[in-house]
Amino acid sequence: MMKRVFTLLLLFTAALQMLNAQTNGMTPAQQNDVQRLVEAAKSGDKQRVASLVAYPLKRTYPLSDIKSKAGMLRYFDMIFDSGLLRQIARSKAGDWTAMGWRGLMLDRGVLWMDDTGKITAINYESGKEKILLAKAIQKDKQELPHSLQQFEKPLYKIITGRFRIRIDELAEGQLRYASWSLKSGKSVPALVLYNGVFEAQGTGGNHTIMFKNEAYRYEIAINRLGTDETPGALLTVFKGEKVLLKEPGKIIRK
Repeated sequence: MMKRVFTLLLLFTAALQMLNAQTNGMTPAQQNDVQRLVEAAKSGDKQRVASLVAYPLKRTYPLSDIKSKAGMLRYFDMIFDSGLLRQIARSKAGDWTAMGWRGLMLDRGVLWMDDTGKITAINYESGKEKILLAKAIQKDKQELPHSLQQFEKPLYKIITGRFRIRIDELAEGQLRYASWSLKSGKSVPALVLYNGVFEAQGTGGNHTIMFKNEAYRYEIAINRLGTDETPGALLTVFKGEKVLLKEPGKIIRK
């Protein structure tokens, strides 16, 4: 009798492990959330898909974020093109992975969904979105002095209490820092630094970018998990190990 019970327990455990592997650790509620999105994508129902997005939805800078359902419906075909809708519609439970507090991930991060069943990030760019992004980057370049126009993509514009800062990615991944005093009306930056060092902080997307200028070190900390009470960026200036300046900053998305 005991042997039979033990055998049944082993079979039950194996079945649970197989089910968990097939659903990549998703709870029944998460599976329902995925199925709701899959059905909306299959039907091509723009209203339903747009209602399953958490706003604002960030887009690749310098494109403007999508701030509401109405905004999503205006740009829907550009963001959820036929390729992305097809990928969602054809996805199975095994294509989604539960990533703890970060939510659910489709494939290798094409799309992210939180525990309320809302889409929080889309790491996919349609052909139209790529064209629009290229135009936005070109426009951004034209607004800068000629000395700063050579970059691959802009990363951040930051305003602190005293400075306007931008960080750009140049060719071969090199990072550049440029800053202006808020009191200055000059278009040429007061300081330009190169060879920034990127350092990730944990798994939530927070990171720092460090630039050196002889004895000085400029660190920009980016807080992607911040709330309205927590600044999106923090500028810290060191001389040696002494902190000369520490100013919270706001990341500008336009």
